Amino acid sequence: MATGVIVQRGIAEYQAVNLGSAPKEELVIMLYEAAVRYQIYARTALTRGQQADARNHLRRVRDIFGELIIALDHSVAPELSGNLARLYTWLIAEIGRAGSEGAPSRLDDTLAVTQNLLDGWVQAFRPDAR
Repeated sequence: MATGVIVQRGIAEYQAVNLGSAPKEELVIMLYEAAVRYQIYARTALTRGQQADARNHLRRVRDIFGELIIALDHSVAPELSGNLARLYTWLIAEIGRAGSEGAPSRLDDTLAVTQNLLDGWVQAFRPDAR
């Protein structure tokens, strides 16, 4: 077995343990971080005309927001959960339009909203990161 495969397997196992033991607030932050990162990758790919790469990154972002919708607990904060569900649904739609139109500028607003959500969660749940 090649050393690279062993290293990659070790990284994957570490990440699985890290995700499995992280508090749910930290998992949400990690999802927002990934959503920001993949939107940046997609915008760059769209700008360069790399449609296949852009679609792959945009699919990941839509999947992240889909998971965030599923994770909402409407019994704890129904109004907040409803607002977030609508916001996530709008993000999914706009991200889909960016991909179908090949329009990187469509990601400017979605990226700004996602970054704002990330910043709010970081302020609330990573007080040492301020």
